Amino acid sequence: MRRHKRHTGRSAAFIALLAAVIAAGLFGLYRWEQQDRAREAEQIAARSIDTLPQELEVYYQGRWYRLRDRVETVLIMGLDKFSERIDTVSEGDLLNDLQSDFLMLLVIDPADQSATALQLNRDTMAEIRRLGYGGIKTGLITQQLALSHTYGSGGKDSCRNTVQAVSRLLYDVPLDHYYAVTMDAIPVLNDLVGGITVHVDDDLTAADPVLVQGTDVTLHGDQALHFVRARINVTDGTNLSRMKRQRVYMNALYDRLNEKLRAGDRFALTLADTLEEYAVSDLITDELAQLADRLKGYTFKGIETVPGEARMGARHVEFYPDEEALRETVIRLFFEPKAA
Repeated sequence: MRRHKRHTGRSAAFIALLAAVIAAGLFGLYRWEQQDRAREAEQIAARSIDTLPQELEVYYQGRWYRLRDRVETVLIMGLDKFSERIDTVSEGDLLNDLQSDFLMLLVIDPADQSATALQLNRDTMAEIRRLGYGGIKTGLITQQLALSHTYGSGGKDSCRNTVQAVSRLLYDVPLDHYYAVTMDAIPVLNDLVGGITVHVDDDLTAADPVLVQGTDVTLHGDQALHFVRARINVTDGTNLSRMKRQRVYMNALYDRLNEKLRAGDRFALTLADTLEEYAVSDLITDELAQLADRLKGYTFKGIETVPGEARMGARHVEFYPDEEALRETVIRLFFEPKAA
């Protein structure tokens, strides 16, 4: 009987020790999470003058503004990946190599039936949420905006991470939807609308011998991809020059899409179906088709950008938007004066 009691005593002591270790671990995890939240709160507080309050009202240049009703947004991402189906990725992976080479926020205003596109520089230095194993959020880091998509699997989790980074950049304006497409979809889309005619302002023959400076070219197949993507060894090699070319192409593409949408009732669905294998979105095919069909009757107000400064960082180019210009853009696109 005494031996049994000693054994029971040892078991109880072991269980107590194990419980203490588990409790200490849980407490440490809790403290770590609390510290992470505190760090994030400090970062937000540091820019609180530019952060929207929960009621989405903001004081700007002597008057109060409120978020406009029913404004809808779609963040369009062009991913620098080719000849791969991005629906094969595994949700919850830690990292991937898919960067957002092209970022454009479509702002749709049903009140006046208009749409405006805001092109964002992929090199913009922004606060990005890091994702660990299983998609666990592990804090914020300041990096190029394009890298926000590299956290996660490259699928929907990475898209959501990019949406959050863009929202944070735009002073926490809420964003509705995303549409990410691999760059090898560009020739497909280009040819679906019958080709896009552009004026070639720069010498792009290093990327494609057809793209001679000063000529008008109707782009077909990979020529469209070369026009919108070429950067290294052409012009000054900067993303700003490439963004200018992308605006030329996107404006012409928008006009051609509108022509096709107005000419055929089924084109919107054909468009969504054709691009489905290249894309990841929180909108299903029918919703995308309905959105495209609705936009054909809207006025397109053009593509805007935010000025700023591009400079060479430790390892890559860093773009810093002009804060006042960024604030003015956000107020104009998303807000209206609050009634007295």
